[in-house]
Amino acid sequence: MNAAGAKSGWMGPERGSGPAMRLLLWIALRLGYPVASCLLWPVALYYVAAHSKGRRASRAYLTRLLGKPARLPDIARHLYAFCAITLDRIFLLTGRFDSRKIHIEGLDVLVSAIDGGKGCFLLGAHIGSFDVLRIIGRHSPVRLRMLMYRRYVGMATKLLERLDPDYMGSIIEIGRPDTMLRVAECFERGEVVGALADRAPYGEKCLTVPFLGQPARLPTGPLRVAATLGVPVVLFSALRRADGGYDVRFELLAERIELQGNRVEREDILRGWLGRYAAWMEALCRRDPFSWFNYFDFWQNAA
Repeated sequence: MNAAGAKSGWMGPERGSGPAMRLLLWIALRLGYPVASCLLWPVALYYVAAHSKGRRASRAYLTRLLGKPARLPDIARHLYAFCAITLDRIFLLTGRFDSRKIHIEGLDVLVSAIDGGKGCFLLGAHIGSFDVLRIIGRHSPVRLRMLMYRRYVGMATKLLERLDPDYMGSIIEIGRPDTMLRVAECFERGEVVGALADRAPYGEKCLTVPFLGQPARLPTGPLRVAATLGVPVVLFSALRRADGGYDVRFELLAERIELQGNRVEREDILRGWLGRYAAWMEALCRRDPFSWFNYFDFWQNAA
């Protein structure tokens, strides 16, 4: 992605109003979920009307996934799903979400990966909710850290993050001089490091793999880190159900990624693993088409 693409794509200041988020927080925390949930459709329809980039990105994604031109009701439903996830996030970060509404599958995969003593790299995507991990982490003896790109975090997101006093302490910021060192130290302590691996900070190396029938660029950084530090890689997803609960699933991507040979051969190995990651994302999107929250044209710079 060139500089212009970075500025016009996802890597720009996040859209969102601080005062509007403060109002939503007040309603949610003072009046409860039933009252706050009444605002979801009005907010979603506002974004359909006012957020042209998000609307275009939603249409591009849904048209590829559904195999036909996306209609305005499809886009509205897509944005409504994002609003619902955002409201849930308030209750997840404050510890008020009912953990009984979370169904976990494949936890043994994560436990087995951690039992090796080298830690584990947990990869997700902008599909469903990654914050559900925080509830799981509160009941786990193993600490979870999150790799995040923080440069363009908006005020609305910062207000949400302040709901959890421990939030910033669990973050490892991408792009700092000590980022790799901190990740390595976490793995040495046998901890879990998580990342959403479907977005690349500007300048990060990417490779092109098929996704929803079109070439898409995915970052190689997370897989290179896993290969360098010799840690297993586990995939994580949490899709929202119609009843407001979540289906969580852990799946093993690789016990170990080994990069051997010359540069071309190493890239071929990485492309193979990225292809599996992209196939996993595509399966999730087909299972729940409206839980994909990468609101930019994911394919625009893949050519």
